Amino acid sequence: MKKLVAAAAVMALFTSFANAAGTPSSGNPGVIKFTGEIVSGACGIDPSTLDQTVPLGQVPANTFKAVGDRSNPETFNIILTDCDTTTQKTAMFTFTGMQDVDVPALFATTGPATGVGIRLQTGAGEYLSNGTQQVAPFNLQNGNNTVQFAAMYEATSATVTTGEADSVANFTVAYN
Repeated sequence: MKKLVAAAAVMALFTSFANAAGTPSSGNPGVIKFTGEIVSGACGIDPSTLDQTVPLGQVPANTFKAVGDRSNPETFNIILTDCDTTTQKTAMFTFTGMQDVDVPALFATTGPATGVGIRLQTGAGEYLSNGTQQVAPFNLQNGNNTVQFAAMYEATSATVTTGEADSVANFTVAYN
């Protein structure tokens, strides 16, 4: 009888191990994707500023009375990390995207609004043209550097119609 009880206890133990190994206790499986790049430039770019959204807000159409009229600028930053100025002391940015048909220096917008494009500006006030490197370089300091820019709507026509007006710009950094 003792042998039968011991055998039953061993069998129950093996059954519980087999069930525990085959069935997860709780939760669902997931995936973690790691991305990045090793670069040769003087600095890296903070991941929080690689992909951003800059809200330009709701701007009344009556803000634009003539070609070239602009909305208020909305600032955004690009953070350069771990900069080493022993060989390269400045950074210059180039923003590229779909050009506005009427004013190619501006970024074209998508959505139902017409008569506007998006203008970019450096923190020092230089207006940037789509696809053209900035003229005045940003002077780097060792360590992290915050480079400020601004975006705004600019009228490409004397008549601006309402609706969403979104755009996308890619950027590259050249070091000297």
